[in-house]
Amino acid sequence: MAKFLSDNDKDFIWNNSGMTLNLMTEYEVVPTPQNYHLWYTHAAQSDLNLTKVIDSMIAKKMPFNEELNEKLYEKFFSTEKELKTIVETGATFQKELAKIVSVLKEAGEDTSVHTRTLLDQMGKLSDFEGSNELKDIIQVIVADTNKIKDQSEKLEGKLEESTTKIQSLQTNLENSRIESRTDALTNIGNRKYFEEKMTEYLDNFYKRGDDFCLILCDIDFFKKFNDNYGHQVGDQVLKVVAHIIKKELGLKGSAARYGGEEFAILLPKAKLEDGVKLAEQIRKALSQRTIKNKNTGAHFGRITMSFGVANMNKHSSREDLIQKSDSALYLSKCNGRNMVQSELQLDQVVTTTASA
Repeated sequence: MAKFLSDNDKDFIWNNSGMTLNLMTEYEVVPTPQNYHLWYTHAAQSDLNLTKVIDSMIAKKMPFNEELNEKLYEKFFSTEKELKTIVETGATFQKELAKIVSVLKEAGEDTSVHTRTLLDQMGKLSDFEGSNELKDIIQVIVADTNKIKDQSEKLEGKLEESTTKIQSLQTNLENSRIESRTDALTNIGNRKYFEEKMTEYLDNFYKRGDDFCLILCDIDFFKKFNDNYGHQVGDQVLKVVAHIIKKELGLKGSAARYGGEEFAILLPKAKLEDGVKLAEQIRKALSQRTIKNKNTGAHFGRITMSFGVANMNKHSSREDLIQKSDSALYLSKCNGRNMVQSELQLDQVVTTTASA
């Protein structure tokens, strides 16, 4: 039976919706569905921990930019941790079920051997005094043994069925985890995937000293594609770029859509020159591609990208690495676009400026 809202419920929802929009306007929060969910919950005070955190940030006059809102939403609403825990628990449970099924199969085989042995011995009994009583006892034992065998086989079948269901559930959950890390338009990693991979590579760096490179790249004059030809052409450009990045990168690292028309590439166990070399390969491959209308054959122009490359070292932090790569990307833009610049060029710029 449908549950209808009372007048009081309706009044609360209307009032809280108005308060939510006022707060989002006041703190310049973009009204996306995700942000609205976050701030509606805060306005309604239905999650006191969330309200406390946001009130504290307001008191500190922190800017509620896209990154901060995304982190808040992930912390309070994301099911990612739960999904991961379920997958890991399911994997452990599946292993234990497999062990039980294996033991039951072995027990069933042992039971069959035991039954055959008893029947063989019963057949060898002669008709001496008391042999019929002994045969009756053996037949009872055989009957009970067969019952145990049947029960084991039924239990084994049920456990195998449960194992299949768990495997299916795990597959679905893993697909959900992959989907939550994939950019829907370009079919490569999204910002969450990038952050996860960055953490993984940083852990390897601190534990084993594995170097890695970060490449940030940005489509040149992307706004013009959207303004002149429409967002559908712009989306096509993003797909082409993502495809070429994946093709040139292969299995050497991880790529993600960093935001808008900007992409990020993480290259593990690579030195700075390796990152520069890969960036140059991608740049050349892209510059040879043109976008055209499939129906009319009209050309929309060539795609070019600018690249910034930085390398993780013992003097770098996560923020330093991103800043160096971003600064090198900005230098590429300033120097004419469609080029690769690395943190070495930043050092040269600083040195030249200082000497001047």
